[in-house]
Amino acid sequence: MDITRRCDYACRILRAAYKSGDSYVSVSDIAEAEDIPYAFARSIQHDLVKAELIKTVRGARGGLVLNCDPAEVTLLEVLESIQGPVSVSLCAIDPEYCEKQEGCAYNKVWQGADRLLNGYFAAITLKDLFEQGGTHPAVVAAMASGDGPTSCAGMNDKASGGGAGSCACPSDATSCTCRSCR
Repeated sequence: MDITRRCDYACRILRAAYKSGDSYVSVSDIAEAEDIPYAFARSIQHDLVKAELIKTVRGARGGLVLNCDPAEVTLLEVLESIQGPVSVSLCAIDPEYCEKQEGCAYNKVWQGADRLLNGYFAAITLKDLFEQGGTHPAVVAAMASGDGPTSCAGMNDKASGGGAGSCACPSDATSCTCRSCR
């Protein structure tokens, strides 16, 4: 999986909108402050409006502002709105991509990696990211471990249907890959 430049810039634009609060901020000011080519920032702005993450107003006092609740929108939702499904391999998300998918051990490995990535990104809201950054519990846990989450505690796993504190791995704990569920 590769976070595209477009996605990275979209996250920077969202951060600038978050920092501006209820005040509209111009795309040109964001582009300059974040070192994003202006034309590219304008293009990304359209994607963010389409995803209903920001709203814009034209004119001298116009610009953009967040159009979402940053405490509810996850990093996974942002990534998916800009670059589509988060996956390490097409064969893990598209059954028609490879005819050998059913019996392939690699496919299961890629699907497991997808679940870990999606659970990780779903555990971090925009507000968490902008206020806690690298001190967010999910980030700290990921950085402290070389082989995946040490615990599912504190993970926001919308993907598996649980609530706060639920496992970010598959809902069936017998197939969970974190160390506390093994």
